[in-house]
Amino acid sequence: MPYPIVFFFYRIAYYIVRFLFLFYYRISFEGRENVPKGTAVIFASNHRSYLDPVLVAMAAPHPFNYIAKEPLFRNPIFGGFIRFMGAFPTANAKDPDYDMLTEAVRRLEKKRHLTIFPEGTRHTDGKVGRGKSGVCVLAARSGKPVVPVGLVFDSNNLHFRSRICVRIGKPLYAKDFGLDANSSPREMHPMRGAIMDAIRTMVEENPPFPINHDAPKKRTSIEIEQEQRRAARQQESTRPPASTNMEE
Repeated sequence: MPYPIVFFFYRIAYYIVRFLFLFYYRISFEGRENVPKGTAVIFASNHRSYLDPVLVAMAAPHPFNYIAKEPLFRNPIFGGFIRFMGAFPTANAKDPDYDMLTEAVRRLEKKRHLTIFPEGTRHTDGKVGRGKSGVCVLAARSGKPVVPVGLVFDSNNLHFRSRICVRIGKPLYAKDFGLDANSSPREMHPMRGAIMDAIRTMVEENPPFPINHDAPKKRTSIEIEQEQRRAARQQESTRPPASTNMEE
């Protein structure tokens, strides 16, 4: 579909969704001036909820693209809708030559922003997880800036009139870390660390409002598994050592 038509309908949907979100939640923004002008941008954000792609998109009123899990596209109606809104899959079973990174770079070259969640999964407890290097690969291949985004919630369980702050950090460029399209994953570690440190600072330090650290009602399967591992380790550490009988 021609870009002007996509842009027209995107803007309509953008303002409708923006109105609904600002009515239901109390949303504020910090650092919008950090978004570079005249170029596509890779927004790298922490992942708190299913609302995150919309919250990040509200920071800049231009068409965004998102990477979504392949199963979301199996429903023809929902899949068609999210494709229209800029989503593309991590994999494509119908196309063996499909490559997610190549598709992402192609869209960036068309000056369409891209949102990526380096953690790879949601963290409902408000902490920032360990990021992956995919965002650095995209930055190195495309030459586009990476803008860290910190999503701060006033509670681990969102409700009517919850406070949300979208914090936007300074852009980071792959070239400033000596990276290019041929750089190895190990060489990308410093940039990945800088991106995740920026996100962690915005999320976990100097919160813009008081935060209620309540227990998340809906945790991800990964968080449940991690909690079970911690409980098992704690139980193992508190278990008394087995007694041994020495016979002379």
